Amino acid sequence: MLGAAVEADLVTHVSLLYEPIGEVHREDGNVWFVSGGLAPHENGVLRAALPRWDADAAVDRLLEPFRERRLPMMWWVFEPPATRTSRLDRVLRRHGLWLASDLPGMALDLEGFSAPTLPEGVDVYRVTDQDGFATWAEIVERAFGSPGFAEGLSVRGFAARGLGDEAPFRHFLCRMADAWVGAATLSLGAGVAGLANIATLPEVRRRGVGTAVASVALGEAQGLGMQTAVLSAEEVGRPLYERLGFREVSRHRTYVHQPG
Repeated sequence: MLGAAVEADLVTHVSLLYEPIGEVHREDGNVWFVSGGLAPHENGVLRAALPRWDADAAVDRLLEPFRERRLPMMWWVFEPPATRTSRLDRVLRRHGLWLASDLPGMALDLEGFSAPTLPEGVDVYRVTDQDGFATWAEIVERAFGSPGFAEGLSVRGFAARGLGDEAPFRHFLCRMADAWVGAATLSLGAGVAGLANIATLPEVRRRGVGTAVASVALGEAQGLGMQTAVLSAEEVGRPLYERLGFREVSRHRTYVHQPG
């Protein structure tokens, strides 16, 4: 159940992100998108309903739109935590995809969540205007070492969805000693609280910034009546989420294919 919530959040997050600026297709239980971008994460299969028999033919059909356009792409697979090498892994590798990441999908029961007190001198604000949004994008770019992120396709998708209460995404900024040092995104489109873009500038890490900005986002979700929070965690961030009460409920695997 919680593993399904992780999948629902991530698939919905990316679908909502790229719908205004690209194509999102939902057919026969499959969800795939094309933005035309030249990075694998900017095109891909988010959910695949493969038949038990002749999975190779179904994979071929889903890969065809990307092959025709000679686009790099990703393919997401969500499985229980204990799963190691699945049948689908072997099928995807036969079609030229390779495993790029294998991350824990994590979940938290918000009913029992109590946000820790913010460190002295640290404040977190929700982004409500374009200046704040530009700062948020800059902080995420710097924190993750991703040149071009602030002008990239995903930021364009977030911008197209707006910053109001009706928007499926809410963004947050963390301030320390009169400087912006952290950021986060709360995704609400799947009916659960999805945490993403938990970002801390390198010079202020291990000073409670990530915990602060994640906690405020979770508190916002509580106020909206959300019962469950989910995320896909890089291993380096896992201890932070475990301290907040998250636990692993699935594996989120990303396979990648490059044209040619």
